[in-house]
Amino acid sequence: MRKNIWLSCFLAAALLLPAASLRAAERLPVTISEDSALPLRVLTRPAATLYQDMEGKTVLQSNLPTFRSFFVYTRPAGEELGAGTGWYEVGTDDKGKIAGWMKAEDLFEWKQTMCLSYTNPEGRHPVLMFDDDEYLGTLAGMPEDKRAGQVDGFYKAIDEAAAQGKPLPADFPIISMEPKMAVGEKDSFTLLPILDHSSITIDEREARLLSIAAVNSSAKDRVKSDIRQNTEVLQQVTTSSESKAKKLEDMKFDVVWVIDTTSSMRPYIDKAREVMKGVSETVAANPNMNGKIAFGAWAYRDSSEVEGLEYVTRNFTPELLPIDQFLPVMDQIQETKVDSQTFDEDVFSGVNDAINTTAWRPDALRIIILVGDAPGHEAGHKWNASGMDPQTLRAIASEKKVRLYALHLNPPNAKKYNRIAARQFKTLSLNAGSDKPFYWGISSKDVPAFGQSAREIAESVTMFAENAEKVFKESQLAAQEEAAPAAPAPEPVKEPAPAVANAPTKDDIMQSLRAAAVEWLGAKEGVEAPRDIEAWVVDKDLEDATRQSLEVRLLLTKAQLDALSTLLKDVLMAGAQQQVSGEDFFSSLQAASAVAARDPDMLAEAETLGKSGLAPSFLEGLPYKSQLMSMNNELWASWGPDEQDAFLNNLEAKIKGYQAIHDDTSLWFPLNEGDDPSEHVSPVPLELMP
Repeated sequence: MRKNIWLSCFLAAALLLPAASLRAAERLPVTISEDSALPLRVLTRPAATLYQDMEGKTVLQSNLPTFRSFFVYTRPAGEELGAGTGWYEVGTDDKGKIAGWMKAEDLFEWKQTMCLSYTNPEGRHPVLMFDDDEYLGTLAGMPEDKRAGQVDGFYKAIDEAAAQGKPLPADFPIISMEPKMAVGEKDSFTLLPILDHSSITIDEREARLLSIAAVNSSAKDRVKSDIRQNTEVLQQVTTSSESKAKKLEDMKFDVVWVIDTTSSMRPYIDKAREVMKGVSETVAANPNMNGKIAFGAWAYRDSSEVEGLEYVTRNFTPELLPIDQFLPVMDQIQETKVDSQTFDEDVFSGVNDAINTTAWRPDALRIIILVGDAPGHEAGHKWNASGMDPQTLRAIASEKKVRLYALHLNPPNAKKYNRIAARQFKTLSLNAGSDKPFYWGISSKDVPAFGQSAREIAESVTMFAENAEKVFKESQLAAQEEAAPAAPAPEPVKEPAPAVANAPTKDDIMQSLRAAAVEWLGAKEGVEAPRDIEAWVVDKDLEDATRQSLEVRLLLTKAQLDALSTLLKDVLMAGAQQQVSGEDFFSSLQAASAVAARDPDMLAEAETLGKSGLAPSFLEGLPYKSQLMSMNNELWASWGPDEQDAFLNNLEAKIKGYQAIHDDTSLWFPLNEGDDPSEHVSPVPLELMP
């Protein structure tokens, strides 16, 4: 089954049309602007037609696949361009291979490789899609209270129209809306190219105003998702997750422990066994839980260079197991009797292997419980076998829909290392749909507190699995009550004091599981995003600008991901060589790069690496400040050895991240049926860009 992902993207791959094309003398395609060398491309809408000429009498090919990419050789101008009318002369490559002519209404322009995807919908309002940029810009610039009131009125009007089965007024400023349910995975690919963008400020926070166009690869016709006209779409976008919560009875949970098994960990391993035995009693008491939860365990230590440590990581469950079969496995997990040589351990290899190598069950919620008392070796350390850093691991975990809960044991005489480990564990546990990490900082002397914290996580998962529909609805109600204005309330029931101060509560854990369940429901329901519309959006929640609604990605082919990896490897080699040789950075890069070696003068006049011609063109114009693209001899020389090492270690971690994406077939999607695997694309998070 092919998967659907909701994205707003600038496509990064030119997919060639194998059908008939017209030979022409070699010509240069139109560029995206006068001051850019990047060629302009277009993507086809559903049911597009390719003609022999702009008279439109001879059809070369009809019903072109959606998302077919062409280069532009002749573009409408003046009023036609502004009105979205006229004709485009298009080609299948940038070498003058002309394919024919297409009407403007059959395609849309895209200019770069930037993409947008929805963030997890839990805890925020659906994205509203406006008809007019000036209207939206004015709304975004209003004071918070005034804007929130007006936006809330829009949501209420949309809900009321859906309840009455009536379309919205023709002058309603909103064309469409992100569905209340998470946009799911189905046999299509929904693309929303960014046609224009600008930076704005909302409540003193930077945001982006974006012009977008929605298209769906499975569409054979053009049914607009305009909720002012299409009541069927209106019903679809206002359907809530709560209304489909009954389906959560089919949801499964995979819980994997990632445990430090160095010599200091014995009491916590014993306590984890005790917790699992308690979970066993709960699961065994309810026959409806059969098959719902499966367990796994990874152990990590440190470098195998240390005699007696036996392993860096070990998977105790090649297949995830039901609780009764898992308990004997827990008995096999033992601490080493040999001390490590450093306080740091190979935490990141344990987490990396658990994320990428666990035999996760299809369609199950993925949960990791990390237990450790020391920080991980930083990227670049010789004993960090994964080469990863916390930021890269968190991005990969989010891509693979893994939620991580971190139990960090703090030795009292290791305050410096405790601070480092806390930063790392908090980064790893900042799960999608949450604005705070799922991190428990526990004194290593307080074994009971560890046991209670571990028990709260395990019991919350089993409680959610046991009665998913009820818990799902109750967790939403609790969140709504928390967000509502304060009101007189009865004396609250006194809850047991938390085992760890400032740690996540059971309610927090439930909200985290609910966020995962929202995504799961959207996938099960095959929720479709709006399509065949052009609109304006803001990438922040208009009622709460602290929450991100849309995030930037890059839609890359494997060849492009490999090109990016090659660039980073060249820079990594050049940096290491410069530190030894003392040459300037660009001289070292010229020696390290095969591309530069073919043209020795390439770097001579370049002000920065981004202007050297070495960087792939799709890195141009990204909406963030890139150290890599701005790198030059002066910047490199201004850094001390520690800063240089940190930069190079960060690049090494990203290379490892690219490899993880490259090797995971579940992260690659065909844009059209029958596409060669080499043409499949993956939406790579912007935080993985250098």
